[in-house]
Amino acid sequence: MEERKNIENLENLESTSGVEEESLFDFRTIIAIFILNWQWFILSVFIFLCGSLIYLRYKSPIFQVSAKMLIKDDSNNMQNGNRQMLSNMQDFGFISNSNGVDNEIEILQSRILVKEAVKDLKLYTEYKIEGKIKDNLIYKTQPINVDLDPQSLNDMDKSFRPITMKITKKGNSFEVTGKAYDNEGNEKPFQTKITSFPASKRTAGGVLTFTANGHYFSHMSDRKEIYVTILPPNNVAAQYVGAMSVEPTSKTTSIARITVRNKSKERAEDFLKQMAICYNRQANADKNEVAYKTEEFINERLEKINAELGSTEGELEQYKKRNNLIQLKLDASEALSQTSQFSTKLSDAKTQIQLLDYLRQYVDNPANKYQIIPSNVGLADGASIQLITQYNQNVLARNRLLRSASEIAPRVMEVTSTLDALQSSIRTALAQARRSADITRQGIEDQYASYQTKISHTPEQERILTQIGRQQEVKSGLYLMLLQKREENSISLAATADKGKLIDDPIFEGKVSPKNSMITMMALAIGFLLPLVIIYLLQMFRYKIEGHMDVARLTNLPIIADVAITSENVKSDAGIVVHENKNDMVDEIYRGMRTNIQFMLKEDEKVIMFTSSTSGEGKTFNASNLAVSFALLGKKVILMGLDIRKPALGRLFNISDKTAGITNLLKKNNITKDDITSQITQSKVNNNLDLMMAGPIPPNPTELLARENLSVVLEELKNRYDYIIIDTAPIGLVTDTLQINKHADIAVVICRADYTPKAAFGMINSLAADNKLTNACIVINGVDMSKKKYGYYYGYGKYGKYGRYSRYGYSSYKRYGAYGYGGYGTYGTYGNYANSHYGQPNDNSIKK
Repeated sequence: MEERKNIENLENLESTSGVEEESLFDFRTIIAIFILNWQWFILSVFIFLCGSLIYLRYKSPIFQVSAKMLIKDDSNNMQNGNRQMLSNMQDFGFISNSNGVDNEIEILQSRILVKEAVKDLKLYTEYKIEGKIKDNLIYKTQPINVDLDPQSLNDMDKSFRPITMKITKKGNSFEVTGKAYDNEGNEKPFQTKITSFPASKRTAGGVLTFTANGHYFSHMSDRKEIYVTILPPNNVAAQYVGAMSVEPTSKTTSIARITVRNKSKERAEDFLKQMAICYNRQANADKNEVAYKTEEFINERLEKINAELGSTEGELEQYKKRNNLIQLKLDASEALSQTSQFSTKLSDAKTQIQLLDYLRQYVDNPANKYQIIPSNVGLADGASIQLITQYNQNVLARNRLLRSASEIAPRVMEVTSTLDALQSSIRTALAQARRSADITRQGIEDQYASYQTKISHTPEQERILTQIGRQQEVKSGLYLMLLQKREENSISLAATADKGKLIDDPIFEGKVSPKNSMITMMALAIGFLLPLVIIYLLQMFRYKIEGHMDVARLTNLPIIADVAITSENVKSDAGIVVHENKNDMVDEIYRGMRTNIQFMLKEDEKVIMFTSSTSGEGKTFNASNLAVSFALLGKKVILMGLDIRKPALGRLFNISDKTAGITNLLKKNNITKDDITSQITQSKVNNNLDLMMAGPIPPNPTELLARENLSVVLEELKNRYDYIIIDTAPIGLVTDTLQINKHADIAVVICRADYTPKAAFGMINSLAADNKLTNACIVINGVDMSKKKYGYYYGYGKYGKYGRYSRYGYSSYKRYGAYGYGGYGTYGTYGNYANSHYGQPNDNSIKK
């Protein structure tokens, strides 16, 4: 009992060890894959490293250049004390277009602005020279400049078809061959010879212009080829927009950092500088738009008033001539003084009425819808001036949005709605101002008429002269005021300052792509992981077991032995590989299997059943050799062939008699001891080993095995023998084995490496769980130790314990120590434990 308790403690210890090893499965599997296939890993890493070096060698580098631009925010200037100055400048026609730094950043990234810079620098034309592996980009150093006429460039934006050509120098002339596309999209090749510069060539895509590029032209070698591509400016602008980023340096400043990535450092620097120029040019054009509209309106009014003033002066001259008037003497009377004052007021009132009428006509004209309304013409109504100023600001905002968006864009529609509302308010304000001016004029005229009655005695000539003079005074005042406004407007145009300023030269920030270290690390990682993943997936998709680790993953049943493939020279004539006084690897394997089975059997248990999931897995071979191993212990052993459908024991032991066997006993009604003795055959391998063959193949094997005679036979054999080993039919094919299992004390299930399907373990596990296999365990058969993978698993894994016990003295067989038998499944260490603690089990004199 004490011995049995120690055995159970060992079982628990081994079970815990198995759990720990299972947790290391993935790591151990990866290490095993690497060791067994190291040459593939080295080859893969080498190939990917070479590929990365080739990629880095011939991949065109991408450089990054950045610049900082100060964006002047006019709204901030107002808060800093310049409100009065900007208010005066607004009267001159200057209105800021800034709505915040965020808006300006969006403008800097707009395709229209980038396209303008691309056109200015002619970046739509690319020049390359042929290299050994790839063409090399050249910028500014090309010997010949090629350009396309502006109209064709605009048409190219619609067709999206580039023009390509090759320029070859031959002596003092240049040959140009290329292809262009017509309006229908048909490819049209062209060819020309250039002997002098500048030169031009008409193609289907437009007129090409060729010019010499300074001293680079004179250094062009003979037979040298230059490849030129003219791309649609819209496409090039889109590429630059994608490679560009604009962001504020902080939330408290109006400085934007513009970054661009390009294959040419010099081209990126030039692009940033030109972007600043184009941005200022566009911003100045927006700011001066009001001033230009005001100047146009003032010039029109000056021409008209000048004509009216000339007519009034001519009328005065003719009247004086007709009436012989040279000098007028007017009485300085109170009546005349009052008349003069009201006359002046009446003139001012009429002037305001005229201005209101002019503005109302301008606003009501459909052609001026969403156009700038002249605001600096001397209008006295404050509400109208404020509405007109607000309307003009929104017109400018709408025009700027239309450069990068359509009229149906939400933001544009919002501004348009605001303009419509303001226009309606302006009409209302002008009408109200007109009515107020009429009332004022009517009041002045009434006062003026009352004073006129007082001076009715004034000569008619004096009255007429006064009227003519009054008209002349009104026209002259209006004319002088418009002249003054035109000069003020010209000053505002001249005083326009740039909105953006580069505060530093563009800074070269180095190469951003490809990143050498990242590419190299990726090559190393892919080179290592690719074969690992491929090999791991191949192993996952194999449907047959390969060795101990596969079986351990598929079942929790104890694995008591891993039987290696034996060579023919170790087999006896009877096909038995276990021999007396031999210590080679095969003998040690079966000794280990024998020891593990002994520890699994309880006291007085003797019947050992061998089965498998299908035929051909080696159950008969292993049962026979285990029987020989038990016989070498001096134990009386009988090997029964209960695979009565397909007997194999006779072939293995070279016994040709097929008449004797168990079927002769199973069909009897009464079985005697003499009947049983008559069916037992000597094995001729060992005196302690007897055989009971299957006998004649019956027509009803299942019914025979289900009869009580089998129990009678086994009970008698138990009295005669120490161990009864039964060779049964495959459990996955017939039900005979389940009938025999009722009489077995242990069921040994044989599986074969590279033969048994993994799916078979589902059935084995199910039968064991349902107790249809008594005390089941697993033996792995057919392990080919000549294969590298098995040499690793059984040489460096948990099976390498045998070599530790050097006291056995197997000096000539130490190479088998790597295989060992000390770690077979859950019960793997029992053999070693018994050797070191209990001596040889069940018998003190073991034949080796």
